[in-house]
Amino acid sequence: MTLKEQVVQKVGGLSEENLRFLLEVIDRFMQPDVMKGEPAVMTSRIGIAKEQDLYDDEYDFDEINPEIAKMFGVTE
Repeated sequence: MTLKEQVVQKVGGLSEENLRFLLEVIDRFMQPDVMKGEPAVMTSRIGIAKEQDLYDDEYDFDEINPEIAKMFGVTE
């Protein structure tokens, strides 16, 4: 039995809810091999992020690393 046939067999026994979840995961995280060479498409921002810069280009994300480490109990 081929791998594709094994996957189809497994999926055939799933509930409707599990099938919806699986489809969402596939749509979100997987793409066919033919698409892998194409450039990524940027999605539009919606809601409060619409047409907004979410952070300043000069912002240093690493400046809060010590605070994050402290929150998680990591000693420096």
